[in-house]
Amino acid sequence: MLHQFSLIERALLKFDVIPHPFVDAASSVGLGYALAAAVKLGIVDHVGSAPRAAEDIALAAGTSAVGTRLALDCLDALGYVTQSAAGYAFSKRGLKHLAKDAPESFRYFILFCDYLYKGYGQLDETIRLGKRRQGSMLDEMDEAGWELFSRAMIEISRTNLKEVAGLVAVPSGAKSILDVGGSHGQYSMELCRRHPNASATVLDLPPVRRYADECIKRDGMTARVAFVEGNFELDDLPGTHDVILAFNIVHGLDEAGCQSLFAKAFRALRPGGTLAVLDQIKGTGGSTQLAKATTSYMALNLLHQAGGRTYTAAELGEFARVAGFTASRLRKLNSPGFGVVNCSK
Repeated sequence: MLHQFSLIERALLKFDVIPHPFVDAASSVGLGYALAAAVKLGIVDHVGSAPRAAEDIALAAGTSAVGTRLALDCLDALGYVTQSAAGYAFSKRGLKHLAKDAPESFRYFILFCDYLYKGYGQLDETIRLGKRRQGSMLDEMDEAGWELFSRAMIEISRTNLKEVAGLVAVPSGAKSILDVGGSHGQYSMELCRRHPNASATVLDLPPVRRYADECIKRDGMTARVAFVEGNFELDDLPGTHDVILAFNIVHGLDEAGCQSLFAKAFRALRPGGTLAVLDQIKGTGGSTQLAKATTSYMALNLLHQAGGRTYTAAELGEFARVAGFTASRLRKLNSPGFGVVNCSK
C-alpha cells in the first residue's frame, strides 16, 4: 500500500494537484497485481539480503529480464526491496514477509488475494443486484483454492494470536473450548496453552482438515486439540462447552445466519460460559481512513464473495441479547477495525 508520502506530496494530494484516483484506482491496483505476480512467478524466491542483478533473478526464476525488472521496481515502490547500482535486495519488510521460509511470511495471503481478484470482474453486477449472482465463493473453490485460503488464514493468525487470546473472557476452570469454523485451530491451541485444564475441538468443513491437522501436530497439541468435520450453518453445535470461539466467520453470514449461530452457541454453552466473536467490527477504528477502508472494503468483498457483511458491536450485541446472553463487551485489537466481542451466558 502506498502510504508514505513526503510533505510536498501530501500537500499536492490534499489540493488534488495529484489526483487521488491516480493513486487509488491505478497505482494501488496495479502494484497489488505486481506483488502477486512476483510471488506467483517465484521472482521473490531469488531475491536475498545481498543485491542481485535483475537479469540474474530473471534467469533463476525463468522470467523475462524486462518484466522482472519492472516487477522489482514495483516491489521497490512498495518497500519490499531496495534498488542500488549492484541490483535488488530485500528490505527489512521484504525479508520479514516475502523471503523463502520467512517466519512471518505473507506469501499465501498475497496469493489468496490474487485468487480473489479474478472474481472482481463481476463486482459491478453484485453491486447492481445487491447479492452475488452465483453461490458462495466457498462452494466454487477447488483444492488449490482451499490451500491458498487455509494457509493465508494461518499467516493472518500469526499476526495477532497472542493479542486475541488475551482478549477472550475465559471462565475460571474452563475445560472445554469449541472453535467454530476454526480452520487451522491456532487460536484454540493458544488458549489451551494459557489454560492447562482446557482442551479444544475445532469444527470446520472437510477441505480444511489437512491444514488443521498439520498445525496441531506441528505444535504438539494432538492430545488436547481435535478436529471434527461439520457445518455450523446446517447442524447444531456438538457437546457442551465453557468457551465457544466464532472467529472470522460472522462476516460471511447474513443477519439470519448470525442469529442462528448465536442461538446455537447459547444452547451449547454451560452457564457462565463465553461466546467470543473475533471479526472486522464496523466503527471500531474511529474515523481513520485505514479503519474505514478495512471494514468498508471487507463488507463489499464479503457481499461479493459470500453474501456476508461486516457488523457493528451494537448489532452483534443485539444478536447476543436475542439469543439469551446476559451481556456483551467489545475489546478492540491494535489493528484498526478489528475487535473481540465477549458474550456471557
